[in-house]
Amino acid sequence: MRQANAWVVAAVAAILGACGTDAPGAADDADAGPGDVEFVDWQPSGKDATNLDADVSATDAVNADAASDVADVLDAGDAPQYDVTADIGGGLPSEITAIHAATTFFDFSGIHEVALTVAPADWTAYLDGVNQPDGQKVYNWYQADVQVDGTAFKTIGIKGFGNGSQIDNPAKPNVRLKFDQYNTAGVGPDGEQAFRLKASGQDPTFVREPIAGAMLRAIGGDAPRFSWAHVAINGSDYGVYELQESVDKRFFANAFNNKEGNKFEPTIGCMGIDCPDAGGCAALKPAYTGSPGDPQAIVDAAQAITDATDDQLPTVLDKYFVVDELLADYAVDAVLSNLDGFAAAGQNFTIYGDQNTKKFHLIATGVDLTFGNFNNAWYDLALPWGAPNSWCATRTDQLYQRIWQNPVLKPLLLAKFQALQCGLFRATTLLPLIDSFHTALKPLVYSDPKGLYTPKQLDADYVALDAYVTARQKTLSDLLGPCK
Repeated sequence: MRQANAWVVAAVAAILGACGTDAPGAADDADAGPGDVEFVDWQPSGKDATNLDADVSATDAVNADAASDVADVLDAGDAPQYDVTADIGGGLPSEITAIHAATTFFDFSGIHEVALTVAPADWTAYLDGVNQPDGQKVYNWYQADVQVDGTAFKTIGIKGFGNGSQIDNPAKPNVRLKFDQYNTAGVGPDGEQAFRLKASGQDPTFVREPIAGAMLRAIGGDAPRFSWAHVAINGSDYGVYELQESVDKRFFANAFNNKEGNKFEPTIGCMGIDCPDAGGCAALKPAYTGSPGDPQAIVDAAQAITDATDDQLPTVLDKYFVVDELLADYAVDAVLSNLDGFAAAGQNFTIYGDQNTKKFHLIATGVDLTFGNFNNAWYDLALPWGAPNSWCATRTDQLYQRIWQNPVLKPLLLAKFQALQCGLFRATTLLPLIDSFHTALKPLVYSDPKGLYTPKQLDADYVALDAYVTARQKTLSDLLGPCK
């Protein structure tokens, strides 16, 4: 493994070791193996986010009602309080100096070396399939051998994924590795049965999704873990990739102590769990696939939530979902202006039906279009995904709006905001971490033979990332007050 600098090793092991995949536009029904959930990117043709003014003075105005609600929450002691007084000085912030005793394959402690060997004819067919036009891509399984950090693994399966991210950089395909695809006893590094190599075609920094996922896990949500990899395929250098944990049975067992529940993914964009205006809740059923499981369970949950009165809403939500996880996802999507996630676009997530608790878990699986990416997207926290929503022009997330107005649920959502404000999103914590990633990754990105970005573009995007954190921190402080 190539080792990143000491800053990254210490910082990310402590902050981000806790515990995006691309958005769907077509079902990944060729995915063999009942324990796996796959996604395909969806991206509207010729559309970017609207209302993209990143000037904090002109956006995210906080109304008097919201400020009053926050004050009530803080006075009641219901929101968590964080004493974060780090002085970065010449060293690490105090809250990120500890290092986990145990490391895993997805700890942000360095850059893995991955070398794939594929039969030339198979690799040609692989590239031909993933480089088909938007919506017509073909993702078939192919046999390969791989070395990961010098350890050889024979006869594994590889398969493409992604649509929008794949279109952005056809020379650098996304690759999914499944170690038990052709050998049921196959297992990969650190006991993993699968992982994904993501080319980060929609994020020049290679860090938005890893950091956003870590924030989500830190405040009670669920998302796959990340590290990075330097990748070679048939002896050719393919540059740096994000190395992403697979959302599979191993993931569910680790996260929920149960790997045998029902797994659902939206196969049509703009669905979420809001009932569509056309067709009502019944229209959700053909938009989801389950492995195993009947999507009717999601339809029933959506119908019950839609039909609930404001007084009933907290109880009904609690019946069907792990509310703490749901609110964590909403909070991260809102604070990071995620324009392609569960709330804004109704996609890039997995729903896991836990047979033990009889509740759904929400797992965010594609949070790369965050931190204002792209075109400095900036959402009002009170109404982050209202019209116009250029990604899903006919959809608004009505559930978020109901939560914002609900006297029981809104304080819980604001507490999640504060957990971000005074935790991982705190500027004195996050900005040095982002800068350390920039230092560690830029040599590989600068020299990436398949890279999409120039050094100037990469550096500019890191500057924009820092600027977003600074401006958004001010928004949170205006809403919630300073950290205690």
